[in-house]
Amino acid sequence: MNKKWIGLFGAIASILILAAVAYAFEADFDPSTYNPDVAEIVNFEVCESCLNGDGDIYTWDFDADGTPELEGQDALVTYAFPESGYYEVVLTVTSAGGRTSTRRKGITVGTLPAFAVRELMPQSDGTILVLITITVMADCSALGFQEAMPQGWQVEVVDAGGAFAYPNPLTKKLEALWGSQFLAGEAVTFSYRLHPAYTTALQGLSGEFSGYADGGRFIGGICGELGLPQ
Repeated sequence: MNKKWIGLFGAIASILILAAVAYAFEADFDPSTYNPDVAEIVNFEVCESCLNGDGDIYTWDFDADGTPELEGQDALVTYAFPESGYYEVVLTVTSAGGRTSTRRKGITVGTLPAFAVRELMPQSDGTILVLITITVMADCSALGFQEAMPQGWQVEVVDAGGAFAYPNPLTKKLEALWGSQFLAGEAVTFSYRLHPAYTTALQGLSGEFSGYADGGRFIGGICGELGLPQ
Protein backbone atom coordinates (compact mmCIF):
# COMPACT_ATOMS: atom_id res chain seq x y z
CA MET A 1 0.00 0.00 0.00
CA ASN A 2 1.51 3.35 -1.02
CA LYS A 3 1.82 6.41 1.18
CA LYS A 4 -1.09 8.12 -0.57
CA TRP A 5 -3.57 5.42 0.47
CA ILE A 6 -2.12 5.19 3.97
CA GLY A 7 -2.56 8.92 4.37
CA LEU A 8 -6.13 8.74 3.04
CA PHE A 9 -7.11 5.94 5.42
CA GLY A 10 -5.51 7.81 8.30
CA ALA A 11 -7.53 10.93 7.50
CA ILE A 12 -10.77 8.94 7.30
CA ALA A 13 -10.03 7.24 10.64
CA SER A 14 -9.39 10.62 12.27
CA ILE A 15 -12.69 11.98 10.97
CA LEU A 16 -14.57 8.95 12.28
CA ILE A 17 -12.96 9.28 15.70
CA LEU A 18 -13.77 12.99 15.89
CA ALA A 19 -17.34 12.31 14.84
CA ALA A 20 -17.72 9.67 17.54
CA VAL A 21 -16.43 12.10 20.17
CA ALA A 22 -18.61 14.94 18.89
CA TYR A 23 -21.74 12.79 19.00
CA ALA A 24 -21.04 10.97 22.27
CA PHE A 25 -24.45 10.50 23.88
CA GLU A 26 -24.59 11.31 27.57
CA ALA A 27 -26.58 13.53 29.89
CA ASP A 28 -24.90 16.39 31.73
CA PHE A 29 -25.97 19.76 33.05
CA ASP A 30 -24.82 22.72 35.13
CA PRO A 31 -26.89 24.64 37.69
CA SER A 32 -26.30 28.38 38.07
CA THR A 33 -25.65 27.74 41.78
CA TYR A 34 -25.30 24.70 44.03
CA ASN A 35 -26.49 26.62 47.10
CA PRO A 36 -29.57 28.69 46.27
CA ASP A 37 -31.89 30.34 48.76
CA VAL A 38 -35.43 29.05 49.18
CA ALA A 39 -37.56 30.20 46.22
CA GLU A 40 -34.51 31.55 44.36
CA ILE A 41 -34.72 30.94 40.62
CA VAL A 42 -31.97 28.55 39.51
CA ASN A 43 -30.95 28.05 35.88
CA PHE A 44 -30.29 24.47 34.77
CA GLU A 45 -28.51 24.21 31.44
CA VAL A 46 -27.68 21.09 29.47
CA CYS A 47 -23.95 21.09 28.70
CA GLU A 48 -23.19 22.20 25.15
CA SER A 49 -21.20 19.04 24.42
CA CYS A 50 -24.32 16.99 25.27
CA LEU A 51 -26.57 18.68 22.71
CA ASN A 52 -26.87 15.78 20.30
CA GLY A 53 -29.74 16.78 18.05
CA ASP A 54 -33.10 18.46 17.63
CA GLY A 55 -34.97 15.32 18.61
CA ASP A 56 -33.60 15.02 22.15
CA ILE A 57 -36.10 15.21 25.03
CA TYR A 58 -34.92 16.51 28.42
CA THR A 59 -36.75 15.23 31.48
CA TRP A 60 -36.07 16.99 34.81
CA ASP A 61 -36.84 15.52 38.23
CA PHE A 62 -35.79 18.14 40.77
CA ASP A 63 -36.40 16.05 43.90
CA ALA A 64 -35.60 12.54 42.59
CA ASP A 65 -39.03 11.23 43.54
CA GLY A 66 -39.56 9.62 40.14
CA THR A 67 -42.11 12.22 39.00
CA PRO A 68 -40.63 14.77 36.57
CA GLU A 69 -41.37 18.44 37.12
CA LEU A 70 -40.39 19.47 33.57
CA GLU A 71 -40.07 17.74 30.21
CA GLY A 72 -39.37 19.13 26.76
CA GLN A 73 -36.71 20.07 24.24
CA ASP A 74 -35.46 23.24 25.94
CA ALA A 75 -31.80 22.87 26.94
CA LEU A 76 -32.14 25.71 29.47
CA VAL A 77 -34.81 25.58 32.19
CA THR A 78 -35.44 27.34 35.49
CA TYR A 79 -36.67 26.04 38.81
CA ALA A 80 -37.17 27.39 42.34
CA PHE A 81 -36.97 24.99 45.29
CA PRO A 82 -39.85 25.56 47.75
CA GLU A 83 -38.09 24.44 50.95
CA SER A 84 -34.60 24.27 52.40
CA GLY A 85 -32.71 20.98 52.39
CA TYR A 86 -30.64 18.70 50.20
CA TYR A 87 -32.07 17.83 46.78
CA GLU A 88 -31.00 15.28 44.19
CA VAL A 89 -31.65 16.63 40.70
CA VAL A 90 -32.01 14.05 37.92
CA LEU A 91 -31.75 14.81 34.19
CA THR A 92 -32.73 12.11 31.71
CA VAL A 93 -32.00 12.69 28.04
CA THR A 94 -33.92 10.63 25.48
CA SER A 95 -32.75 10.67 21.88
CA ALA A 96 -35.02 10.56 18.83
CA GLY A 97 -33.97 6.93 18.44
CA GLY A 98 -35.01 6.01 21.97
CA ARG A 99 -31.61 5.93 23.69
CA THR A 100 -31.52 7.33 27.22
CA SER A 101 -28.81 8.74 29.50
CA THR A 102 -29.18 9.97 33.07
CA ARG A 103 -27.15 12.36 35.23
CA ARG A 104 -27.63 13.10 38.94
CA LYS A 105 -26.33 16.09 40.91
CA GLY A 106 -26.90 17.31 44.45
CA ILE A 107 -28.14 20.80 45.41
CA THR A 108 -28.23 22.27 48.93
CA VAL A 109 -31.03 24.80 49.34
CA GLY A 110 -30.91 27.36 52.15
CA THR A 111 -28.25 29.51 53.77
CA LEU A 112 -25.26 27.63 55.20
CA PRO A 113 -21.93 28.99 56.53
CA ALA A 114 -20.13 26.75 53.98
CA PHE A 115 -21.00 24.14 51.36
CA ALA A 116 -19.09 21.50 49.39
CA VAL A 117 -19.28 20.56 45.71
CA ARG A 118 -17.99 17.30 44.20
CA GLU A 119 -16.53 16.92 40.69
CA LEU A 120 -15.63 13.65 38.94
CA MET A 121 -12.82 13.46 36.40
CA PRO A 122 -12.41 10.01 34.78
CA GLN A 123 -8.78 9.31 33.83
CA SER A 124 -7.39 7.39 30.86
CA ASP A 125 -6.03 4.65 33.16
CA GLY A 126 -9.51 3.76 34.43
CA THR A 127 -9.22 5.64 37.72
CA ILE A 128 -11.49 8.53 38.70
CA LEU A 129 -10.15 11.73 40.24
CA VAL A 130 -12.62 13.23 42.70
CA LEU A 131 -12.31 16.92 43.58
CA ILE A 132 -14.27 18.39 46.50
CA THR A 133 -14.33 22.20 46.67
CA ILE A 134 -15.51 23.87 49.86
CA THR A 135 -16.77 27.44 49.61
CA VAL A 136 -16.94 29.42 52.88
CA MET A 137 -19.83 31.88 53.12
CA ALA A 138 -19.39 32.94 56.77
CA ASP A 139 -16.69 32.61 59.43
CA CYS A 140 -16.61 29.00 60.65
CA SER A 141 -14.38 26.27 62.04
CA ALA A 142 -13.92 22.48 62.28
CA LEU A 143 -14.98 21.89 58.70
CA GLY A 144 -15.06 18.27 57.65
CA PHE A 145 -16.81 15.64 55.60
CA GLN A 146 -17.51 11.93 55.44
CA GLU A 147 -17.62 10.41 51.96
CA ALA A 148 -18.91 6.88 51.38
CA MET A 149 -16.26 4.72 49.67
CA PRO A 150 -17.81 2.81 46.72
CA GLN A 151 -17.67 -0.96 47.07
CA GLY A 152 -14.97 -2.47 44.89
CA TRP A 153 -12.94 0.72 44.57
CA GLN A 154 -9.75 1.63 46.43
CA VAL A 155 -9.33 5.18 47.71
CA GLU A 156 -6.09 7.15 47.41
CA VAL A 157 -5.88 10.64 48.90
CA VAL A 158 -4.16 12.90 46.34
CA ASP A 159 -4.24 16.32 48.02
CA ALA A 160 -5.86 16.72 51.43
CA GLY A 161 -5.72 20.52 51.23
CA GLY A 162 -4.41 20.78 54.78
CA ALA A 163 -7.00 18.45 56.28
CA PHE A 164 -6.43 15.34 58.34
CA ALA A 165 -7.72 12.53 56.09
CA TYR A 166 -8.45 8.93 56.97
CA PRO A 167 -10.11 6.19 54.85
CA ASN A 168 -11.91 4.44 57.71
CA PRO A 169 -12.13 0.68 57.02
CA LEU A 170 -14.75 0.19 59.76
CA THR A 171 -17.26 2.77 58.57
CA LYS A 172 -16.18 2.40 54.91
CA LYS A 173 -16.04 6.17 54.67
CA LEU A 174 -13.34 8.64 53.74
CA GLU A 175 -13.15 11.07 56.66
CA ALA A 176 -11.55 14.53 56.46
CA LEU A 177 -11.28 17.29 59.06
CA TRP A 178 -9.74 20.77 59.05
CA GLY A 179 -8.67 22.06 62.46
CA SER A 180 -8.21 25.67 61.38
CA GLN A 181 -10.56 28.64 61.30
CA PHE A 182 -12.01 29.80 57.98
CA LEU A 183 -13.16 33.27 57.00
CA ALA A 184 -16.00 34.23 54.69
CA GLY A 185 -14.84 34.24 51.08
CA GLU A 186 -12.21 31.53 51.49
CA ALA A 187 -12.20 28.26 49.55
CA VAL A 188 -10.36 24.99 50.03
CA THR A 189 -10.08 21.88 47.88
CA PHE A 190 -9.61 18.19 48.65
CA SER A 191 -8.90 15.53 46.04
CA TYR A 192 -8.79 11.76 46.05
CA ARG A 193 -8.52 9.04 43.43
CA LEU A 194 -10.73 5.99 43.02
CA HIS A 195 -9.03 2.84 41.72
CA PRO A 196 -11.26 0.04 40.38
CA ALA A 197 -10.58 -3.33 42.01
CA TYR A 198 -12.94 -6.14 41.13
CA THR A 199 -15.62 -4.01 39.48
CA THR A 200 -15.72 -1.30 36.85
CA ALA A 201 -19.19 0.02 37.69
CA LEU A 202 -19.22 3.07 39.94
CA GLN A 203 -22.16 3.16 42.31
CA GLY A 204 -23.69 6.47 43.33
CA LEU A 205 -21.56 8.65 45.57
CA SER A 206 -22.82 10.24 48.77
CA GLY A 207 -21.32 12.29 51.55
CA GLU A 208 -22.05 14.63 54.43
CA PHE A 209 -20.37 17.96 55.08
CA SER A 210 -20.37 19.79 58.43
CA GLY A 211 -18.75 22.51 60.54
CA TYR A 212 -19.31 25.00 63.35
CA ALA A 213 -20.42 28.63 63.13
CA ASP A 214 -21.86 31.03 65.74
CA GLY A 215 -21.50 28.35 68.40
CA GLY A 216 -23.60 25.76 66.59
CA ARG A 217 -23.02 22.86 64.23
CA PHE A 218 -24.33 22.84 60.67
CA ILE A 219 -24.68 19.80 58.40
CA GLY A 220 -25.38 19.43 54.70
CA GLY A 221 -24.98 16.96 51.89
CA ILE A 222 -22.07 17.21 49.47
CA CYS A 223 -23.38 18.85 46.29
CA GLY A 224 -22.38 18.22 42.70
CA GLU A 225 -21.79 14.92 40.97
CA LEU A 226 -23.45 11.84 42.43
CA GLY A 227 -22.11 9.36 39.88
CA LEU A 228 -21.10 8.86 36.28
CA PRO A 229 -23.69 9.07 33.46
CA GLN A 230 -25.97 6.06 33.15
